Amino acid sequence: MSRAVESELGMPKNDSEVFAPKGLLKMLILKFAGTRPVTGVEIMTDVPKMTEDLWSPSPGSVYYLLGEMEKDGLLLHVPTGEPGIKRYVSSEKGKLLFENFKLDVKKNLYRQLVMMRVLSDLAENNSLSESISSIARKITAR
Repeated sequence: MSRAVESELGMPKNDSEVFAPKGLLKMLILKFAGTRPVTGVEIMTDVPKMTEDLWSPSPGSVYYLLGEMEKDGLLLHVPTGEPGIKRYVSSEKGKLLFENFKLDVKKNLYRQLVMMRVLSDLAENNSLSESISSIARKITAR
């Protein structure tokens, strides 16, 4: 596919770019901070592992968001006794926001899978299309 067509379709300009939905980093931070105290460095390490190195949020994004989330009452700073290290845990408000997000994701996951099946049909990948349909049926069965 030509770069012009990729650009017109809104696809990443190079192989190292990936589309991350708005708000995803915030939800990942709440997920991590809901299970253990986390630092910005740990977030920048965990996200690439989770996404098979397809996405590495920038330090500016991570640290800005940590500050905003603390200011908004979604995260709590936990004193560590380690000089220069700030650890955060999710507040009750942050946990509630994350739980609501999970409910919304479950509702929308089926729709996204249907669209992925349509894309696999367009790519004439019948095996993938059948696999996606099978996964979508599992979601609606719950």
